[in-house]
Amino acid sequence: MVERIEVVVRPAQRADLPALEWEGRYKHYRGLYRRAMDEADKGRGMLIVAEIAGRVVGQIFLQYRGGPATVKDTSTSGYLYSFRVRPEFRNQGVGTRLIERAETELRRAGLRRVLIAVAKENQGALRLYRRLGYSAYAEDPGEWSYIDHQGRLRRVIEPAFVLEKSLSPSADLN
Repeated sequence: MVERIEVVVRPAQRADLPALEWEGRYKHYRGLYRRAMDEADKGRGMLIVAEIAGRVVGQIFLQYRGGPATVKDTSTSGYLYSFRVRPEFRNQGVGTRLIERAETELRRAGLRRVLIAVAKENQGALRLYRRLGYSAYAEDPGEWSYIDHQGRLRRVIEPAFVLEKSLSPSADLN
C-alpha cells in the first residue's frame, strides 16, 4: 500500500522566510527572498510554499507582468521563478501542485500567459514543465547578480531556456 502524503500549498508568510533557506543551504539568497516578499506585499507577486507535516518542502515565486530581460512584452504574462522542491520530496507531485497553484493565481490576476526560465542543464525540471504544457519560447544567457547575506556581490551565469504556456480562463477560480 502506498502512503499518501498530505501536502498543503499556500501563500508564504514572512515567518516562512527562514525556512526557505533550507537550514542555511540557501541563506545567500536571504535578501532576494525578502525583496520578493516586499514585492508580494505591494501586490506585484506572490510567494507560494508547499508544506508537509508543518515543514516547508517546496517553493515557487510568481511575478505579475514580468519575465526575463529577453522577453519584450510581459504586459499579459506572469513569471514563475525560485522554484524548488527538497530532493527527498521530488517526484511525488509537490512540484506539480506548486506550479498549478501559481498558474491559478496568475489566472485570477487576469494574465493569459506564464513564463518560466530553466537552466539548460536541469533536464528533470525541463521534463516536468513540458509535461505540464510548457513549450520553448526563447533562450536567456542567464547572467544576473545579487548581494548575498554577507553583503558580497555574487554573479551568476546559468544559460537557460525560457518556456511559456497559455493560460486559458478557468471557471473554478473562486
